[in-house]
Amino acid sequence: MNTSAIIMMVISIVFLWGGLALSIRHLMRHPEEVDDVLKDVKDQHTL
Repeated sequence: MNTSAIIMMVISIVFLWGGLALSIRHLMRHPEEVDDVLKDVKDQHTL
């Protein structure tokens, strides 16, 4: 592998894992709430 290929590989790895880390951090700070559709389905099953 030449130098430019190694640099591009490192940039790609940092981009991929950095995006994953940012996504996890965002979900931990702002957890997703249950959709209204799922709430309606749950309510129908309890009837």
